[in-house]
Amino acid sequence: MRQDSALSSKSSDRKRAGILFTVGASVFLLLTTAAESIYPNFHLQTNAISDLAAIGTSTTAIEETAILVFSICWILGAFYLFRNTGGRGLILNLIPGIGFFLAGASPENVNLVIHSLGTIAFPVGAVAAILSYRTIRSPLRYFSLLLGSLSLVSTFIIFVGWRVVCGTCGYTTGLSQTGLGLGGWESMIIYPLIIWLIGYGNYLMTATD
Repeated sequence: MRQDSALSSKSSDRKRAGILFTVGASVFLLLTTAAESIYPNFHLQTNAISDLAAIGTSTTAIEETAILVFSICWILGAFYLFRNTGGRGLILNLIPGIGFFLAGASPENVNLVIHSLGTIAFPVGAVAAILSYRTIRSPLRYFSLLLGSLSLVSTFIIFVGWRVVCGTCGYTTGLSQTGLGLGGWESMIIYPLIIWLIGYGNYLMTATD
């Protein structure tokens, strides 16, 4: 009886995590798309998503809501999914949510240092997506591996790669001289994570193993 109860509790936690992941990522995707359409002269190549959440812009409320809902859903989802396992799995999956929360709680034009700390969500989120390969028992595992790898490579390019290529030209200048630009490369980090989280959330809601 206790074993059946434990299995039922684990299944419920997994479904809760799946709902939270799917809802959080979907809200972020929809509200960010809306904010991009409202923001004056928004250009994906030159504008970062953080610009949408800057205090004083016409899109502050929309994008702040998107980021904070997304981050809280990720944190709660990770808690439910790993609360009975603890250890590195829980920490690894909490960090991206905490990172996004820091970025949303401190917009770029309020405290850039704290906002920048939130970028820890990028590489750690990508690693979480890659490692989910080991727990998924469907073709989604291959997409998780692909999407996580794409996000991780894009993270390297935006923060490290073009410093090497461009030398002393600097972070923003170096990126603006590449094809995708600052905003484009940032989107190649974040949107693979969004796609993965929606897919992973749906998997968790429906998986029976």
